[in-house]
Amino acid sequence: MTATTTTAVPAQTIRPLLPGKGITTVRELADHLHVAAQVELSTIPLFLYSAYSLKTQGHSQWAAQRGVLRTLIGVSIEEMLHLALVRNLMVAIGHGDEIKFYDPKFVPVFPSDMLNRNDPADPDGARIRLELKALSTAHVRTFRRVEQPDRIPPRAAGAVPDPAEVGQYTSLGAFYRAIEKGFAKLNKEKKISWDLANVRKQYHRGFWNEFGSGTPIRVYDYKTAKAALELIIEQGEGSTKEHERIQIRPGIEDYTHYEKFRRIEKEIEGIGAGDATSKNEISINDPRVVWPVVDNPRLKKYKSLPNVHALMELFNACYCYTLCLLDELYQNTTKDEREETIPGTERTELFSRRYELERNGIAAMQGILYPIAQALVTTPVDMKHTAGPSFEFYRFGERGAETKKDELVRLCETAIGYHPKLGGDDGVRRQISLLTEI
Repeated sequence: MTATTTTAVPAQTIRPLLPGKGITTVRELADHLHVAAQVELSTIPLFLYSAYSLKTQGHSQWAAQRGVLRTLIGVSIEEMLHLALVRNLMVAIGHGDEIKFYDPKFVPVFPSDMLNRNDPADPDGARIRLELKALSTAHVRTFRRVEQPDRIPPRAAGAVPDPAEVGQYTSLGAFYRAIEKGFAKLNKEKKISWDLANVRKQYHRGFWNEFGSGTPIRVYDYKTAKAALELIIEQGEGSTKEHERIQIRPGIEDYTHYEKFRRIEKEIEGIGAGDATSKNEISINDPRVVWPVVDNPRLKKYKSLPNVHALMELFNACYCYTLCLLDELYQNTTKDEREETIPGTERTELFSRRYELERNGIAAMQGILYPIAQALVTTPVDMKHTAGPSFEFYRFGERGAETKKDELVRLCETAIGYHPKLGGDDGVRRQISLLTEI
């Protein structure tokens, strides 16, 4: 059992990137990967918040194609895969100890500008504003811009801004391609010392995505590094083909994130109500199918509403607990299996701390965060709006609890006083009790 302390989390060094210069040192490569991880984490709450705002979740199985809800959940899980791949890349080049997900300087704050990014579609080169909002066509357009390739919409030759001139990358794909070029250059110059000793600390299993694709990649040389980066690029913006004409083979291929968001925006993907087609009766802009959640909620704003405040604080703590789980996962190897005696018997069984952490991370996302979010989006905060999760940094160890898990239990018991459904035989309180100690 690990005791919780009140020591502040060490701040990570976040260095400014210089896109026009190119990546010429391993230090610069690590800095780019650090920012890439921050970017990936900043997109996950963005997509989940809109997914949580859907009222028709129970009807999603009737949606045409994959449907809006399953698309948003699937993309969010793929972004988690990208987050893990980026950290794998940092571990591979010997800089894995420089990054921590549970850090006030790493956890994104909403609203905020997308890091190191200018939108080439905007004549003024405006940055992309990331906000937590209810699902709508306008907000999905922001999702699409996040993943938008430089060549969409088509432009005249030379129309895409030079990173050296604007000081920012013009697309997420361009950012990752710069990282890929950095790996190629530094590998050719033999400047990368691949950290083979810690390769088994990388995330390599326990990935499950019913509504998406991809798989973790263990990085140990240039070939595997290139494969990891290509997976991120292909899932996000895809190739430079005409996206409008892409046809996939179900079960074999998948749409890119950009194309998935375009399909939601064009109402090709539906919500499982009113036919869910372009000729549907009910669209994603209809208040009958979307909860009127507040924009960019912040915990401090709801101190006067204890029923809302308790839920939001519990969600933030569980969210940060999940980040702590991931951090500890990267401190344990996949070769940690050991025999333990089953209490009250003479029998032994194999135990793996690493596998336990992986299973707990998935359980926390599905069995804990989701139901708390559902309680939030159905709780009014005024005459027009309901609450929503704020995905804020929660600092453990300031309430006198022995462990982080003890702290979650206390927060949950407070929330249950206002929302009894969080209790019960298989409620959030029960799921928290099953979490491992960290």
